[in-house]
Amino acid sequence: MILSAMIAATLMLADTTPAAAAAATTAHPAPAAAPAASTAPAKKPKDRLICRSEAVTGSLMPKKTCYLESERAQIRQDQRQNLERMQNNLGQTTN
Repeated sequence: MILSAMIAATLMLADTTPAAAAAATTAHPAPAAAPAASTAPAKKPKDRLICRSEAVTGSLMPKKTCYLESERAQIRQDQRQNLERMQNNLGQTTN
């Protein structure tokens, strides 16, 4: 029973159909689209969808997250800035 559930979960994670990619992007909704296509900025060619499986603490099942390349770059930059901010504040004490 557990084995069949694990196999089914693995198959769902391995699903790479366009419908699965569309379903994965609904977890992180994109900003509202512009009403007219002519007013929307041209999509950069480097903005492609990147999906990754991430380990979840306390769970055996990985979590699949999908981001555009530009979104992922912004997330990495934010994380790097937060880490540097925390490291700079380690030596400071308040009285």
